[in-house]
Amino acid sequence: MQLLLVRHGQTEYNAIGRYQGHMQISLNATGQHQAQQVCRRLQRRPVDAIYSSDLVRCIETITPLAQASGLSIQAEPGLREIDVGLFEHLTVAEIKATFPSLYAAYRNAPGETIHPGGESYRQLQQRAMTAIIQIAERHQSGQTICIASHGGTIRAIVCALLHLDINSYNRMWIENCAITTLSGPAHDLRLVTLNDVSHATDRIEHENEHTAV
Repeated sequence: MQLLLVRHGQTEYNAIGRYQGHMQISLNATGQHQAQQVCRRLQRRPVDAIYSSDLVRCIETITPLAQASGLSIQAEPGLREIDVGLFEHLTVAEIKATFPSLYAAYRNAPGETIHPGGESYRQLQQRAMTAIIQIAERHQSGQTICIASHGGTIRAIVCALLHLDINSYNRMWIENCAITTLSGPAHDLRLVTLNDVSHATDRIEHENEHTAV
């Protein structure tokens, strides 16, 4: 079995560096273009099922594949991005100014620090892994499953599979509409590729980790 984890395309909040968390925000024009590119690539192989975070930016990203394949999109809330709570809508500069001690704690232990009114990356990791395993258990060996999710969520999943400290999640990067491939049975999944954007003809380079959420 292969699980193809696809990060959503760019939103306007990604472009300007604002936290979006669980808010419903659509793809911008760049994100729509990225979604078309990744879905054209995914159409080259048989896909047996499509799952998505229930946030609209993920559903919009994977909709071209669903339309081309005739498969329905199965929404899974466990695949959502981290709940950033009161950080939602803020830039990093605004967070530093409004929550200086909390931001310092986050920089020191990003995986363990709970966002005010939200969750920590460890909590995100637990719910995301539950969702991934449940999805894998529904399908048979040899099938290919496409899953639209989020940068932070995918990084948390990879940390779990590789037994990496969740505080190291921000030492890797997932670009918009990148494909990360997992392979194997539900309880022995392995990382095959990470952040594959070979389908993109006009990559956007990012230096700000916070565009992930």
